Amino acid sequence: MKKVLFINPENPEVADTGDKKYTWDILNAIKYCGEVYVHVVSYLEEERRKLGYSKLEKLVDKVTYVPFHRMKPYQMAISKYPAFIAHRKTLEMQSCIKQILDAESFDAIVVNTFKMSWLISTIKDYSGKKIYISHNVEYQVSKSIFQHASGFINRVAYLLDYIKTKYWEPVILSKYDSITAICDCDAELIGEMKNVEEPTVVRPIVDVVPFERLNLHSGKMIICGTFRWLPKKINIQHVLRAKSISLLKSKNKQLMVIGNADESVVSEGNSIDNVFVSGYVESVSPFYQEAEVALIPEQSGGGFKLKIAEAVQYHVPIVAIRGSVTDKQMKNGVHFVEADDFEDLLTKGIELMEDRVKQEVLVKNTLKLFGETYCISAVNRVLNEVLFN
Repeated sequence: MKKVLFINPENPEVADTGDKKYTWDILNAIKYCGEVYVHVVSYLEEERRKLGYSKLEKLVDKVTYVPFHRMKPYQMAISKYPAFIAHRKTLEMQSCIKQILDAESFDAIVVNTFKMSWLISTIKDYSGKKIYISHNVEYQVSKSIFQHASGFINRVAYLLDYIKTKYWEPVILSKYDSITAICDCDAELIGEMKNVEEPTVVRPIVDVVPFERLNLHSGKMIICGTFRWLPKKINIQHVLRAKSISLLKSKNKQLMVIGNADESVVSEGNSIDNVFVSGYVESVSPFYQEAEVALIPEQSGGGFKLKIAEAVQYHVPIVAIRGSVTDKQMKNGVHFVEADDFEDLLTKGIELMEDRVKQEVLVKNTLKLFGETYCISAVNRVLNEVLFN
């Protein structure tokens, strides 16, 4: 039986973020055939122990938790490493990993997310293939945060973090035996880094089982996500402030913005005619049941890759801003409708709601594509190649 040590920054079983959802997909895909032993090592904050985690222990063969204590902002600022790494670079984790690897050997040592990538210096001299699972092109995310930061001190702090990330990301990634990326776009950008080979694309898992949309003539569009992180907050603000938002009232349509959002976004959105901003919800499923069209408004930030998959999962046709669809298999006019900017996004969303035939064609095409390449068996095949060949 093959053995995998999987090092992760947090327990992913409560999949309330894209990172956790993608991590959960990967672990499920590794265990899909039941012929791989997986030992997960993860940080766990003391205050989160009360959540009573149990799903991860049932999915994998062994779980080891390392206590996590948050750093002070000034400590991250003075570190030579980017904040994501500095925040989680601890002697406790390093010691735990060494103890495990001194006691047993693994065919593959998987380091998940940039937050844990620093561990290459700890694992490099042990046997087993060293694999880095990327979730984003981190210097792009860091650059986006800097560009949209407000206030002199914040801009200086985020600029320094961007410079650190830009330097350290290729240095660290070049030391791994294999790298994966969540999408084609990320794979190309990582492959352009100095001394770093282009990663293997490991897509998220999308369950395309039948899903009933309750009201196909609801006149409702949906944008789904988490809108507290600055770049995503800015994306949604651009939508809410677009001149074409007035078309919602004149065309008798509604925009639903669903997901955890900054209070200012909730307040601003709900003050606009025919706009509903929910804030945090337990499940997005009821809202997708009423949605005719899903909008993908990413022009900055690293998210929405999984939101495209989510819309497909719920059989909702997609209108996306140019560049936000990062899967080269997906074609404009075949699998989604492309919009040039935020004004165009709302306009084309309304146009698509008025074309039932086009909606059905887009949904049919995306379900076929995702059913073939985003299924757990396909992801399992790719991961087996990365891990063991």
